Amino acid sequence: MKKNKKEKYVDDGHTIYNMDVDGMPHRKRHNNDDNFSLTKNEKKAAAKAALAHYMPIILGVIVCFFLAMLFILLWLK
Repeated sequence: MKKNKKEKYVDDGHTIYNMDVDGMPHRKRHNNDDNFSLTKNEKKAAAKAALAHYMPIILGVIVCFFLAMLFILLWLK
């Protein structure tokens, strides 16, 4: 019996399926608006607002971390 040899696959570069994912950075269409700029006071206000928004979350994570450490220390004593 003679075995049939397979053809050697040659990649010709064609795409079978589109592998692009919606929402990836390279797929965003940028709208270059040169008229948009923030003043110094607006930048400070935006930074304060971001800090005010994220500070409770950060503090909650830190408190939970220390509570877990305290629980582990008391448990292993």
